[in-house]
Amino acid sequence: MLEIKLCASCKRSLSKNDVDSRRAIYQEDGSLFCKECFVTKIRKEKGYEEKDFILESLLNEVKNISRTLVYAPASWLNILAAVIQCFVFGSLVFAYLHRNGDVHAYLLLALVFQVMALTFFVIKK
Repeated sequence: MLEIKLCASCKRSLSKNDVDSRRAIYQEDGSLFCKECFVTKIRKEKGYEEKDFILESLLNEVKNISRTLVYAPASWLNILAAVIQCFVFGSLVFAYLHRNGDVHAYLLLALVFQVMALTFFVIKK
């Protein structure tokens, strides 16, 4: 049976997923608060100033973001593309150093390397 739970402060409906993911918090007396109302209640109880509250909220958000970051494994194609990016830079340096001679060959080589690198970066996506 579906049970509807409401925030004790703002009366917003809260699902079981909210409680499981800690977006809704139970108090000792059994009342249920959404995260925003709970933070506001704690702020009032502890007597935070607005500036301190904002800084603490920012710190908590940064901590939550760092906990949820997922690192993608590197593939050999990404490593190869990064190495080819170095060749692009080298070709551009040679084109600059030999700007009185045949610059088009170096620029064309840099363009080919850049297209190869972009292809290797995107090939797995």
